[in-house]
Amino acid sequence: MSNAENLVISEEQRLFVTAREGVYELLGGSGGVCEKKLIPVRVNDLPRSFLKNGIAAHGNYLYLACAHVHQSDNPLLKAIMDDVNNVEQTSMGLLQIYLAAFTFHAESWIVRCDLRKTPAAFTDVLGSLPDNVLANGIAIDTQRRCLYVANSGPSLTPGIYRVPLEAAGVSVQDIPWCRPPGCKPNGLKIRDDTLYYTGNGIPAAVFGSVKINHDGSASEPQVIDTAALQVFDDFETVKQGFLIAEFGDHLGLQPGSLRFVSTRGRQLGVLKHPDLSKPCAVAVARQNGELVAAGDILIVNKNQGRVMVFKPDEPWRDSLAASAV
Repeated sequence: MSNAENLVISEEQRLFVTAREGVYELLGGSGGVCEKKLIPVRVNDLPRSFLKNGIAAHGNYLYLACAHVHQSDNPLLKAIMDDVNNVEQTSMGLLQIYLAAFTFHAESWIVRCDLRKTPAAFTDVLGSLPDNVLANGIAIDTQRRCLYVANSGPSLTPGIYRVPLEAAGVSVQDIPWCRPPGCKPNGLKIRDDTLYYTGNGIPAAVFGSVKINHDGSASEPQVIDTAALQVFDDFETVKQGFLIAEFGDHLGLQPGSLRFVSTRGRQLGVLKHPDLSKPCAVAVARQNGELVAAGDILIVNKNQGRVMVFKPDEPWRDSLAASAV
């Protein structure tokens, strides 16, 4: 899948992956071959090309973070510059996107797909983010009926925003809900009353947490783990801790890995493999499905545009299947 970026496993164990053309549902085909079914984005007000980044599932709905960089209306600049909204989000591609977003105007939206409709498509705009926000990772807070959005762009207001789930087409407040220090947030997940995040800064990648107060406000962010000169992308929460997709180093020279850390940041293990060059998203199957078994770890590998499956040994498999969130 071209520009595969993120993935989510729904409560019904359906597997969805974001890519350049839209969102693909991966299905089991004949002879054990994986089949792809495209779920397009069909929102009239959105530009023709845009980045499809974070994805989340809840109930009968999928939620997708979309971002578009208005490079310029100047025909000359259009002729000499590639459209960064179609750039593969490797280390060099991300640099191009950040430079363009810093120079030109950026817009972001959260769009929604009702999986009960046939054919399935993203047709509703749930919310519009403030100007110059580059929406990336998202997470759903079912208790407070809102959605958290990571702004990974080079704006003056990097941070995490909140979008109400109930209203459609709302404009989100300009002030971020939380600003994790020292990084631009990337991946987001919620467990209990805590929002966990990955983020990246010049000196190091950061994995941290933000306690959600009773009134819905954010507590002071806490750093759980760091990695000097590395890039953290998406992650998964499990009972023992977290599985973090470590994309590699800032320059894109080192291969990535899957990093397993405890709830207190102690490194429990690292998964490295020659085919696992640029992991950017990870999820754990909680139940047996068409393509995976309970406890399997699914990893999006950016360089090859593939979703890979890692099958842990039985002790790890049982524990992961029982505790994936």
